[in-house]
Amino acid sequence: MPWERCGRRINYGAILDAGKLRAFTYDMHDMHVIRGLELNQVKLLAELSRANGITSAASNIELSQSAASHALAKLRKQLGDPLFLRTGNGLRSTPYGQRVGLAAREALEVLAAGLASNQPFEPRTTTRMFNCYMSDVGMMVMLPSLMAYMKKHAPGSSVRSAPIPLINPGGNLISGDVDVAVGFFDNLSSGFLQRFLFRERYVCIVRSGHPGFRGGMSVEAFKTVEHAMADATGMAHAVIDRSLEKYRISRTIALRVPGFQMLPAIVANSDLAAIIPGRLADTYGRHLPIKVLPTPIPMPAFDIRLFWHERYHHDPPHRWLRQVFVELFKENRAR
Repeated sequence: MPWERCGRRINYGAILDAGKLRAFTYDMHDMHVIRGLELNQVKLLAELSRANGITSAASNIELSQSAASHALAKLRKQLGDPLFLRTGNGLRSTPYGQRVGLAAREALEVLAAGLASNQPFEPRTTTRMFNCYMSDVGMMVMLPSLMAYMKKHAPGSSVRSAPIPLINPGGNLISGDVDVAVGFFDNLSSGFLQRFLFRERYVCIVRSGHPGFRGGMSVEAFKTVEHAMADATGMAHAVIDRSLEKYRISRTIALRVPGFQMLPAIVANSDLAAIIPGRLADTYGRHLPIKVLPTPIPMPAFDIRLFWHERYHHDPPHRWLRQVFVELFKENRAR
């Protein structure tokens, strides 16, 4: 199959339909409470869990303030809890109100997805913002092509990109606040699907005309020159130091910078060398006077993959966005 569940292969029959929900068991009291709730009450619960006051919550769901206050009073009576209370810092939820508000938000998201699931996605008319997690290298290499494609095929859309967080990286993908993650990640596992895009390699770069590399790459030249390196947090990049240690090759680090994307411009204007991902070197090599060389010793390549949560596997906008990434960056098309 072209896509797989993270950590193991999966067949299409194992995926539930987008609108098919897990069954829950309720006792008679729970069912009585649910039957007594109106849709506006559920919407109000969801908005109150996000808003700082009842006025803004009412406005967001197009209710008057008096109608919202009446609905909240009715909810308090039905559920036997104050739910949301005024404080000096605005409206704050009780513990029960927080849980019920979150449940209301999730219920409305599932309902909205179900209602929209049969509507075809029209990229040429959409005004949707697509949210992506990418590494700094991914942003430099992929975003220009992605934005050019969007301008042509989905001119009303926009893209927001951010590095994947180290803490709870899958949270926003599960909630739908972020659509896809692109890169090398080993911390997106249960519930996530993935698609291979391309295999990346490391290369060494020096400035064009560097006197130490006129004859190409050699271990001796690599050890003699001073180096710039990225203190990158990406999970693939620890392989550089491990590979050098394995062959007992040391390098003199003269400069450390936060990310790989800064290194080509620095190297182009100095006698420093640097090891960076190959596609980043190719991107900058078109505009900067740098020489791209193989690393002095073999270094493992790493796979760049597209990740998404199975909740959105059948969602039309998500499916379209994933296909765009495959079309633009699948191996043998980007190179």
